Amino acid sequence: MPSQPPLVVRTRRAGTDPRRRLLRCLVAAVLPAATLSAGSLAVGTPAWAAPTSAPAVLTPTAPTGTNGWYRGPVTLNLSATDGVNGVQRLEYRLGNAAPFQTAASAAAPYPASLTGSVQITQQGSTAVGYRAVGGDGSVEAARTITIRIDTVAPVVGWPGIVDGHVGHTATLIPTRTDPAPGSGGVFIHRMWIDGAEVTPLPVATSTLSTGGHTISLVASDAAGNAARFDQAFVVTTSFADLDALIAGFVTSEAISAAAAESLRATLAEAASLADTGDTTGAVRALNQFVAAAQREPGAARDTLVGDARYLQQQVTGTLPEDPATGMTVTPAAGPNPIPAATPLGASTNFPGASFRVLYFSATKGFRHDHIPDTALLVQRLGEQYGFDVDIWDPRLAPASLPSTPFTSAADLAKYKTIIFSSPVDGTNPNSAPEADALNASELAAFQAYIRAGGGYVGLHGASDAIHNVPWYRDLVGAWFTNHPGGQNGEGTCGSCINVRVNTEDPTNPAVAHLPKTWLTIDELYNFDHNPRAEVHTLLSLDESSYQRSLNSGNAATNPLRLMNGDHPIAWCQEYDGGREFSLILGHDRAQYYRDPFTRILLSGIHWTAGQTEANCSTFRQTRTLISGGAAAGALDAEPAAAASALLDDAQAAYLRQDYPAATTPLNRIIAIAGTPAAGSEAARAELDRQARQLRDWMLALKSS
Repeated sequence: MPSQPPLVVRTRRAGTDPRRRLLRCLVAAVLPAATLSAGSLAVGTPAWAAPTSAPAVLTPTAPTGTNGWYRGPVTLNLSATDGVNGVQRLEYRLGNAAPFQTAASAAAPYPASLTGSVQITQQGSTAVGYRAVGGDGSVEAARTITIRIDTVAPVVGWPGIVDGHVGHTATLIPTRTDPAPGSGGVFIHRMWIDGAEVTPLPVATSTLSTGGHTISLVASDAAGNAARFDQAFVVTTSFADLDALIAGFVTSEAISAAAAESLRATLAEAASLADTGDTTGAVRALNQFVAAAQREPGAARDTLVGDARYLQQQVTGTLPEDPATGMTVTPAAGPNPIPAATPLGASTNFPGASFRVLYFSATKGFRHDHIPDTALLVQRLGEQYGFDVDIWDPRLAPASLPSTPFTSAADLAKYKTIIFSSPVDGTNPNSAPEADALNASELAAFQAYIRAGGGYVGLHGASDAIHNVPWYRDLVGAWFTNHPGGQNGEGTCGSCINVRVNTEDPTNPAVAHLPKTWLTIDELYNFDHNPRAEVHTLLSLDESSYQRSLNSGNAATNPLRLMNGDHPIAWCQEYDGGREFSLILGHDRAQYYRDPFTRILLSGIHWTAGQTEANCSTFRQTRTLISGGAAAGALDAEPAAAASALLDDAQAAYLRQDYPAATTPLNRIIAIAGTPAAGSEAARAELDRQARQLRDWMLALKSS
């Protein structure tokens, strides 16, 4: 049993209670004197005389770890009152089957109130029972409070590395355990191979050279206890390993089958000579192997040559001494809990604000816990950058408007943009219309608002709403279908995993501050279709960085089903008269406290509100302009048909990532727009604007 700190006991002397005197007189009159004992009096004490405990209070009041766990001792503060018999002692127990222990006690005459505290250090999730015992021996029914404590970091091992060595055809997958009775959910936050940061994936030793290497990672459990593990090891090879590597290069088409056949024959000759003790012959054959391997391309050449040189040193006994190997474990900072966020108020009216936005997060399905944090962030951005914010979400009361603002386009017109912050209404595309985030009249008002030039920001779960309305799918860009799972050890997001994100259009102010590729941890949506052909993609996911994620179930051995390698995750567009910006990252509450992420959201607000300009051109928008202009007679039929065919050519080149080829047909569309006979001046000017924006986009992609 853990040692307990000194108890803090406060007492108040019970006064003379007339009800107590009356009770004793009545009992004495009814029962024989021989039966009058403390025990019999206790049995006869009415229920109203039993002591009453106040709900236990913990110190610290909020968990010091993540997911409701404490990362250190917790003080259990108890108090009880009994104005009739006084309180004799306070008791507690660690677990429902454990005996009660005394937390505080008093001497007779027993006080009407008693308080005490005890430090709890027991690891794991513990049902702590507590109760009070009255001065007459009556015992209160036990109450229970659950205290979850985990102070021990997880443990990581690499079973594929034996005595500090591993062959050149192995796949290394770490084991991760949280020592019992821990909080579980071990998550790898960061991982490095020889100092270069990577996403947590299985390590194919074939991608490493022979010799010494180090894999480092930081792992934490659900409570946020973390440690860094640095595993130093040596990659070795053998004739069998090198033969297997050659076969693998053929499968991956890194070398031709004919080249592989010749290399394997030479390698087999060298192995046979080495087995018979002909060191000179083996070295000669390996030199022939090296000469042939040097004619192969890139990484395959380097691996083949490196392994052959290693084998030469092995057969001649000249391998250098191995570097030091083994695991080094050091404490590391894990994720900390984020306090609950509370929006500033129902509506903000900041001095100098120049426009107003609506924050909409009412849910009829799954509710994301980032919603209050995002609401507070948007209000703080408004205070800093000069816009006011209204909130519509009854579950954020009293910060919410009292009733729906989606009454008419005229009423919504006071908002320069509307932020749909995960207003999830279900994942079933056949859900009943009344279950949609907006009912029919609200949706009609919103559609009219967009068509009148309104702005829209779709954040994360905005793509998991209004599944019955194709117009909304086209506005948000794509509908959510599913996402890979994660581990609670991440700290603030149990469904998040590590990913490498690609910045696709560095000229767009929303993402211009980001590097070409960057790492983050978030929930990664898959969609009903790839929206790339329809929107202006700003960010995309590198699916190879997480398809075998160590943090997503059994993905390390059973790859995740994703979006076939092309995975937009943030985009913008001009759509149906309005401006649309979608940022489908943002499940993790922690994102709303990271400046690079919040700058993306702020830029989306500014652009959709018409406060800034950005190139959000799309092929769909331009195609709609051409077809609509031709139908209305604003564009002549023959030039419109030519422009449409050229646009198809440009889009096909864009989708195959041949950006220079995409510019030529766009230049021809610009030439058509400059021909007076092609149509009205206004229609030609708009066609010219959109074609030039598309061309500028292709040029930006070409140079990025």
